[in-house]
Amino acid sequence: MWIGYSHADRLISYPHRHNLSGCSSPIHVDGSSDVLAPDSGGEQKRPSATGTFRPLLLPPVATENMPVRSNPPSQRILVPVGARVLPCALAAGSRYERGSMSLQMRLVHARKGLTPPALHTEEAAREMAAGAPQQHPMPERMRARFTATCEKGVTRVLPKQGLRSGGALIFLHGGAYLFPLVDGQWGIVEGLIDRTGLPVIIPDYPLAPEHTAAEAFDFVQPIIDEAQAEFGRVIIFGDSAGGGLALSLAMQRRDAGARQVDGLVLYAPWVDVTMTNPAIEEVQHRDKILRVPGLEWAGRAWAGDLDPADWRVSPLYGDPAGLPPMRIFQGDADILGPDTIDFARKAARAGVDVRARVEPDGFHVYVLSVPTIPEAEAALDHSARFISGILTQA
Repeated sequence: MWIGYSHADRLISYPHRHNLSGCSSPIHVDGSSDVLAPDSGGEQKRPSATGTFRPLLLPPVATENMPVRSNPPSQRILVPVGARVLPCALAAGSRYERGSMSLQMRLVHARKGLTPPALHTEEAAREMAAGAPQQHPMPERMRARFTATCEKGVTRVLPKQGLRSGGALIFLHGGAYLFPLVDGQWGIVEGLIDRTGLPVIIPDYPLAPEHTAAEAFDFVQPIIDEAQAEFGRVIIFGDSAGGGLALSLAMQRRDAGARQVDGLVLYAPWVDVTMTNPAIEEVQHRDKILRVPGLEWAGRAWAGDLDPADWRVSPLYGDPAGLPPMRIFQGDADILGPDTIDFARKAARAGVDVRARVEPDGFHVYVLSVPTIPEAEAALDHSARFISGILTQA
């Protein structure tokens, strides 16, 4: 689903593919927006992973989990297909279309269920961290079209043809802050260079448990400064832990009065390493990849002397005001999803230009399955359009 609201607190776009008891259903609403803006209604609560998102300014509508709300009748309703809707709501003129995840997404997700989930216990996380490999070099398949150089822990990847000037991308890889860049993550790098023509800078930042978040901050911030001085506009993209790190760095740059990055593209960002959101339990049985115990340990190891709930480690607890424009791509079969959606809402209320896309039954960082999964291809297409839009701004 795309979640989009205007800053006037008026619902203008919410193309919604929402999972409710295994039934996915896109709901398209006339109008469009690239902005997720503040919810104007009452106290904010964490969204249910099974799905009662409170839309804005809707006609009176009731479902099993949603009370009737009185709002201007000119607005269109947004409720999951299959929910019980009052006749007066249907008269509002909303348009429903039924759909589901792609066959490729379904097959890849099922295959992931054939292997034990990662980080299922603290002991397993410790063992995996102890056996973490070195950063994976650029795959052979890419070497005919790209050049890669590595110096002082920083890899630069450039296309041999079609290099675009005026900006650069910085990729902060995921891996629970325990693992370096792996082979599968190169697909995102390849896909975004192909779509944008921009060079990609990949910091091999320090990892837990040997190192902590503070050391990574000190390592990456100068790389951002250097990229801005050399290339001009800089957009950071990151998956999972790398997405959380990207948000933390942007918040720190804002507070320090440093030049801000021009945009953020986040794929299933890890925004709360405490893993204490009650909604996680509702998603856990559908997530075939991640488990809370190992992630909790990884988060503590990454935090070091900081509290795991410190906003520099868990950006969900920070103030998002003043952050650059961002796009978020999330699957709803991912235990990081509830916190990601909470962060998007919080950023929207703070006036940030943010838009989140949530894929039904999308697993953790489904974009890594590019080009196999069409939803992953679409995510990179959307990302590239967002990046190109930043570069063409006056």
